[in-house]
Amino acid sequence: MRLVRHPVLCNYYVTYRCNAKCSFCDIWEKPSPYITLADVEQNLRDLKRLGVKVIDFTGGEPLLHRQLPEFLALARQLGFITTVTTNGLLYPKNAEKLRGLVDMLHFSLDSADRATHDLGRGVACYDFV
Repeated sequence: MRLVRHPVLCNYYVTYRCNAKCSFCDIWEKPSPYITLADVEQNLRDLKRLGVKVIDFTGGEPLLHRQLPEFLALARQLGFITTVTTNGLLYPKNAEKLRGLVDMLHFSLDSADRATHDLGRGVACYDFV
């Protein structure tokens, strides 16, 4: 196995805001200003210099940030593989805006049982994943 000497993946938290209230997470309770496009651009350029290959835009719920498509487009322009970790609630509303910008979409299905899944997430989101 060949080991790399630089980070490969960056989990980039664009907001701590969340539209779920998961029993196992308190991130939605934290105040969260939205990061700016200028900050994202500088951070992505720094990450590129470090050798990072994959940027996972996450949060909270990253789809709550209205500039997420711009962040993804910039990351793609810089040559990153882009991923988004989401609870799925807002994806149908945003899918068209994200077309061609996301290489992988991450979501969690906590149970095959709708009620159990939704209980853990604090909102009815089973049908969205």
